[in-house]
Amino acid sequence: MTSIRKDYEERIYPPQTWVRTSMRNNSREDCTYPMFWKLFNYISGQNGRQLKIPMTAPVSVLVQPDDDQCGGAAAGDLQTTFTMAFYIPAPFDQDPPEPNESSVTIEYRPELRIFVRTYGGFTNDRIDQEERCHLLASLTAEDREMVQQSQPGSVHYCAGYDPPLKLFFRRNEIWLPIIQPGLTGVNNQSDGITTILTP
Repeated sequence: MTSIRKDYEERIYPPQTWVRTSMRNNSREDCTYPMFWKLFNYISGQNGRQLKIPMTAPVSVLVQPDDDQCGGAAAGDLQTTFTMAFYIPAPFDQDPPEPNESSVTIEYRPELRIFVRTYGGFTNDRIDQEERCHLLASLTAEDREMVQQSQPGSVHYCAGYDPPLKLFFRRNEIWLPIIQPGLTGVNNQSDGITTILTP
């Protein structure tokens, strides 16, 4: 389901099955390839049943910065947890094979409601942050109230649709999770995702 605003969209994704892995770092760029290859190896057959699963798009990365609520942490002490995930399509989503690597997990992601900004070209940490700021600035007052954000580093998703070698007409997105009244957290859960199968 999609609702179009002037400079952004509102989407609601149904519950889905994903495979994910996480890393902590100061830069998403430094984590992208290690996380990607762990997940790509999983769908290429390095799993409990040696089952090959089609590659899907988008690839999502959940960005969760450290929360220095007391303001006492040194700049270098704060890091971000990056969680990359591949969507597992039908019919594999109903009974996905067990991962071989302990750092890879199979997850059930509940319904996800988000505001989305789409942009082109190759992206990096700086561009991601700029596009996130553009999305925040474009929100209506009512929509802004529903978004989980209080400072520039708050939780969001980055989504990419294209392989690394595609040079033109690339598609990237920033997703801002929407908080529903009376609930807290990304999509009203601790991280928007529930793990259902691990090695």
